[in-house]
Amino acid sequence: MSQITEKKEALEAKALTYQKELVEEIADIKQVAKERGGQILLAGGVLAGAYILYSLFSDSSKKSEKKESSLIGNTLTSFAVAVALSYAKDQLVDYLKKLEAESAQ
Repeated sequence: MSQITEKKEALEAKALTYQKELVEEIADIKQVAKERGGQILLAGGVLAGAYILYSLFSDSSKKSEKKESSLIGNTLTSFAVAVALSYAKDQLVDYLKKLEAESAQ
């Protein structure tokens, strides 16, 4: 009976060790996924901002053919682009600071 108890305790200890290792690996995977998700989000924001700027400047020839847009519409569009680019810039700066801090460690 004691051999069975010893084997059971040994197996439970192994199971606990494996469980701890799995928890650590899952935490590492979550951290990597969070970092990569942030990178992808940042890149997407920069690309979207660049596309918006491109579309704003490339439409200048089309606007001359079309009816003139309203001043309020142009102002709101410019404000939205400025806010989006400012946010993307802030995110990029924060990300670069984080990378610099991690590389210094």
